[in-house]
Amino acid sequence: MSDTKWRKLFAAIHVARPEIHEMVVKFIDVDTPRLMQFPPSLSCPHPYMDTIEFGPTELRAIEWAEFSTDVSDILAPLGRFPLSIQNGRSRLTGYADAFPLKVG
Repeated sequence: MSDTKWRKLFAAIHVARPEIHEMVVKFIDVDTPRLMQFPPSLSCPHPYMDTIEFGPTELRAIEWAEFSTDVSDILAPLGRFPLSIQNGRSRLTGYADAFPLKVG
């Protein structure tokens, strides 16, 4: 997902649901998903978000971000987002392997 789309998503969720104070993020180069405060600061150069936990981080490094609530109603008017809802949690995917590698 593009930097602009991540920024748009984070800003819209923050405005519509100010009670959301954390998200789980899986970065493409890190094996374990990380809990972090929400929203990240977007007052840095366009390709980055600034986080308390990790400092400035590239938005394009996000594999997926997950919120503890359904945010589909917030995102629907903004355009198409790669969103899945499971057990009331929303996961937005930045990168997905269109052709998963089969081993064996």
